[in-house]
Amino acid sequence: MTVLQAISLGIIQGITEFLPISSSAHLVLVPHWLGWSFDTQLEFTVDILLHLGTLVAVITYFWQDIKAIIYSLLVGLWNRKSLEDDNAKLGLLIVIATIPAGVIGVGLKGFYLEMLDNPRGVAALLLVTALVIIASELYSPKIRTKIKDIRWLDALIIGCFQALAILPGISRSGVTIVGGILRKLTRESAARFSFLMAIPVMVGAGLVAGIELFTNHLLWQYWPAILAGFFTALFVGIVSIHWLLRYLQTHSLWPFAWYCLLVGLVGTLLGCSPAPIVIKESVSTVGVTNATSELVSDLIMTSPYSDDLKIQIYSSNRQLIKAVSSGGVESGVVMYFPEDSNLFSVPLALTRLHAIVQPDLDIDELSIEDLRSVFVGSVVDWGEFGGVSEPIKLAVREEGDSARTIFELIVLSTVSPSSVARVFAGEDLMIEYVSNTQGSIGYSWQSFVNSDVKSLEITDSGLFSVPVYAVSYKESSGVLRNWFAWVQQRPRNDLSDGFTPIP
Repeated sequence: MTVLQAISLGIIQGITEFLPISSSAHLVLVPHWLGWSFDTQLEFTVDILLHLGTLVAVITYFWQDIKAIIYSLLVGLWNRKSLEDDNAKLGLLIVIATIPAGVIGVGLKGFYLEMLDNPRGVAALLLVTALVIIASELYSPKIRTKIKDIRWLDALIIGCFQALAILPGISRSGVTIVGGILRKLTRESAARFSFLMAIPVMVGAGLVAGIELFTNHLLWQYWPAILAGFFTALFVGIVSIHWLLRYLQTHSLWPFAWYCLLVGLVGTLLGCSPAPIVIKESVSTVGVTNATSELVSDLIMTSPYSDDLKIQIYSSNRQLIKAVSSGGVESGVVMYFPEDSNLFSVPLALTRLHAIVQPDLDIDELSIEDLRSVFVGSVVDWGEFGGVSEPIKLAVREEGDSARTIFELIVLSTVSPSSVARVFAGEDLMIEYVSNTQGSIGYSWQSFVNSDVKSLEITDSGLFSVPVYAVSYKESSGVLRNWFAWVQQRPRNDLSDGFTPIP
């Protein structure tokens, strides 16, 4: 990620977080259309910092209101007269309005993450935002009240509107302002309450995500770009809040409805393919994961095309396929290729997936059914396979990883692994755990298996032989096509350890 890209995302976040046009939709659609694709961990880090930037913006803008609300709440609770002061009452109403988003947000977290990889679905939900705004403008009550006249039922209903905004494409500010208007608030009062009630939700999300944020090494690796995005989102967010509050004093929400309708229709009807690349770089990029980086790097360096190719590392198979699909990288070398994908694929080599155990384990062979019983948790002691009695300790890769996907397809079919299994985010971590933990079992690609672990003999082990594919958004030509053909002709000695030629 460059500083310019981070600043651009900061501007998008700062504007769209508070205007009723959905920041989540724009942060999905704009990078997708521009063909930007980032490492999953980096994308997560930047997204959190951008939202923290707009959180600081709303706290800064409403600081006097926040201080007054907190002070009045504390005084009211101390005197047991919490509802006598308008500010204290407003604080309690904000708490009430926050409850639906907190409850519903937990249940929809998985759906939210899936939607981030579905630009067309996000665009369709942007249409829902447009329709909600249009409905409020057509059917809003004529009698308008001020923010001090909000009742607890009003706050709860507006909070339910806020819970809808957990879906990417549904504008949080848009639907909560609409909720306020439908509860007879003026547009300005509805917007002010919308911004204030966003603070607890944004703080809560920031605290939860912040735990993982500061353990992410990419925060420190890309700190200039990430800080640029953070401060851009902060300053642009303050300007957006100020502008919208003044705008709504004399104007309606119609322009925002038409904008959401236009962008949603473009994304839904015309598709969300990345913008075509007009100027093609002289050097082609091949995406890899940690499991394929050594293979690809060696093959590029020893090929006649070493000056024309470079590699870019992605954190997972899933993220690399996403990058190829969005046009963020020309081609990617992956261990697992989904059959339902529309990408073009070329087989380059074969590798194997190994079931690995702690070296001292006195068992050398298992069947596929034995492995299944172990990883679903129906067998929990090695004594049941004729070994020394000791508890079985399971190790699995994180969900979406190619090794886990293929292992579960071969061994578990549609069944999930036992909930007691420990999850590891890297091959090295998996190897280290299995090698040092008595009674442990896991799995790993052949190129990572070493003398620190023991590889089990598996009945029907031919099932664990896996093709390595090069995938691309369109059929490859030029240097990439020539390099693929050159790789397919390599003998065994030219391939990295753990890989063999295509038969």
